[in-house]
Amino acid sequence: MSLTKRVGLLAGTAALSMTSGSLAGTGAGTDQDLAARLAAAEAKIAELSAASSDKWLTDQRAAEIRNIVQDVLADADTRASLLTQGVTAGYDGGAVLGSADGNWLLKTNFHMQQRYIYNNASAATGSGTDENVAGFESTRAKFIITGHVVSPDWFYRVDHNVASNGNAREGTLNAYVGHDYGNGWKIAMGTMKAPLLREELVEAHHQLVMERSLLNYIFSAGYVDGIEGMYEGEQFRFAISYNDGHNSGMTGWGVEDTEWAFTGRVEWLASGTYDQFSDFTSPQGSEMGILVGGAIHYEKGEYGTPTADELEVLILTIDGSFEGDGWNAYAAWMYADLDDDAAFDVNPNGFLVQGGFYLADTLELYGRYEWADFDTSGIEDHGVFTIGVNKYFAGHNAKWTTDIVIATEEIDATVSGISPGSTGGAYGLTGVRPDDVGEDGQFAFRTQISIFF
Repeated sequence: MSLTKRVGLLAGTAALSMTSGSLAGTGAGTDQDLAARLAAAEAKIAELSAASSDKWLTDQRAAEIRNIVQDVLADADTRASLLTQGVTAGYDGGAVLGSADGNWLLKTNFHMQQRYIYNNASAATGSGTDENVAGFESTRAKFIITGHVVSPDWFYRVDHNVASNGNAREGTLNAYVGHDYGNGWKIAMGTMKAPLLREELVEAHHQLVMERSLLNYIFSAGYVDGIEGMYEGEQFRFAISYNDGHNSGMTGWGVEDTEWAFTGRVEWLASGTYDQFSDFTSPQGSEMGILVGGAIHYEKGEYGTPTADELEVLILTIDGSFEGDGWNAYAAWMYADLDDDAAFDVNPNGFLVQGGFYLADTLELYGRYEWADFDTSGIEDHGVFTIGVNKYFAGHNAKWTTDIVIATEEIDATVSGISPGSTGGAYGLTGVRPDDVGEDGQFAFRTQISIFF
């Protein structure tokens, strides 16, 4: 009922009441009674008017709110449309942000490894060495940025590690830009791993064993500054790098490293796909695959380098990877010729074999043995066994690894890298430490949670 109708009805009722009062008779109380009834009628009119006004205001506000909501939704639709037309975002093996035409792409990944390590090593009498050492560490906490600019042909990668284990190299690791020429040909320039040892080239979160072997860190050329050309065909691929020498990554151009250095690696894919060899494992249901590789690194030290004047370094390696339905195997042989005419000429060499077998869909047992002869008087042969288990919660994206490491020979403090004075990171990363002179039989227990996304 409208306000006008309600007031009219009330007024009519009031008039009828007054008329009835007059007809009923007269007396001293008639005027007062009429005034009271009129006041009551006015109060009722005011009440009805206020109620009607409140409802009108409520309706008006509701209409205004509806209009605002519609405007906001329309604006959101417009923005969403613009976003779809100009930018793409989501997750594709990493958080991805790119242009709709595909010419610009930024992809971010993060890898973290959290470890607990217990190590027992015999102490020589009077050495003061603590035989039992244990503790937690953030082995790797690495941010990875990849993508392309201008077009998919111009690619880049930057890694930055903020972990507590300095042997895993803190700070920037990879930092390079490259161009894809098509038909399998690429070129890249910057800081990157030398294309030498397959174990080193496989990403840390894709390893079978918790950590790469001591042998790998002893013979690896590590990160280098240089330029690298690559080719990948259906069955063959190779990479050739001209660089500043082993472990030269992220150094200034004027640092005295080498007169010159190069690294080359070639691989033959006998069966399977390259993608399946991006790691060392092979889950149940996988197809058979065989990858055989070989590599060479040579450098001539620059005169005046503090560690060894004009040191010549030659490293050779041959390796084979085999994967099947729930099993995998890998073997590698390494040889080096370290020649400093003024001081030494030694030829260390070694080999390793490792393999894994799935006990269940997400549970994998693995083992590894590594051996080396350092061709140096006073340094024992190198012999290390490792056995452990991987529990996969989401493949390599989330897994728990536990293993034990047993060194059967003395771990010599001087063997830390492929050349004298090289830190190499051999001990700190592996949970093994240098033995006191004349001591051997070291043991380590390691457990780790690893995530990658």
